[in-house]
Amino acid sequence: MESVSRRRLRLDPRVSIETPEQIRFTYELAGPGSRMLAYGIDLSIRLGGMSVVGFVVLLLTGWASPGFAYGLLLVLVFVVEWGYHTLLEWLWNGQTPGKRALGLRVIRRSGIPLDLVRSAMRNLLRAADIFPMAYAAGLITMFATGMQRRLGDFAADTIVVRHRKVALSELPALPEDALELAPEAVASLRLRPRDIALIDAYFRRAPILSPERATELAEILSQPLMERLGIEKASPAAALAGVLLAEHCRHSSLFLGENYGTRP
Repeated sequence: MESVSRRRLRLDPRVSIETPEQIRFTYELAGPGSRMLAYGIDLSIRLGGMSVVGFVVLLLTGWASPGFAYGLLLVLVFVVEWGYHTLLEWLWNGQTPGKRALGLRVIRRSGIPLDLVRSAMRNLLRAADIFPMAYAAGLITMFATGMQRRLGDFAADTIVVRHRKVALSELPALPEDALELAPEAVASLRLRPRDIALIDAYFRRAPILSPERATELAEILSQPLMERLGIEKASPAAALAGVLLAEHCRHSSLFLGENYGTRP
């Protein structure tokens, strides 16, 4: 079972999430200030887009009645206002241009990525968060709950966290038989930062796990990667080590195994 624990927000705005593989991730919750700034950036983009679209609509509906043009504009405003956040958060793994600029990301409270249904749910309830004005209901909820969650987040069971890229400058000790995988092949997997962090955490915890448990976790983590890479004959740990080394090589432009990657 996944478990979520947190310290008191006033002392430490972080949340810890433990996966079924017993690997813990710690996220920093995004506060109201950064979230409002991100919303302001997105609002500016939406207003600019709606201005252009509105101008085009008025040109194309010059022959129609004013009521028809006005009704079509209202429909377009609704689609842009609701669809902007919903689709981008789904397609961009929990981010919009504003969130990306501020380093924020929406994830489910269990730590897994946002899906379309939950993205739509949290954004449809944005109207309730705005009530009665200036996001008053949302701000009150965020301060009162201790996890910086507005009403839409409660409905979709999501949280907004500060997104940090995984640093691969200090890799853990890896098996000597690590596979040599082309960085381009591993890049085609489109692994999320959380996926890389999960593999990194596995190797850091492997020495304190029983051999049976370490092998079991390696099989769980490596199976989908090996299938997508077409690897048939390799140990799960060697495959995971190869993926981690390839990611390190891709991000740091180092040759495989030049500074890291083997046990002393």
